[in-house]
Amino acid sequence: LVEHLEASASVPVFAVLKRPDEKWVTEKAYENPKFVEDIVRDLAGRLDKDDRVTWYSINSENFESIHSHNAYAQLTRDKRGQG
Repeated sequence: LVEHLEASASVPVFAVLKRPDEKWVTEKAYENPKFVEDIVRDLAGRLDKDDRVTWYSINSENFESIHSHNAYAQLTRDKRGQG
């Protein structure tokens, strides 16, 4: 599941970064920008193709620094009983 999630993001996720690495991550994010709905849609597509997953709920929130509101997207899908 972690691999599906990380592959759906605009850049890899790191717990801690040094300053030069922050620059690299920021540049890569600008090369592959994604809105929260893009992340949810991409992750859902990966989970739909994974037969091990029978149900999922995805929530993605971007804490906005420019706007006075956050961006949020959510999708829940039950794959059981679908042929």
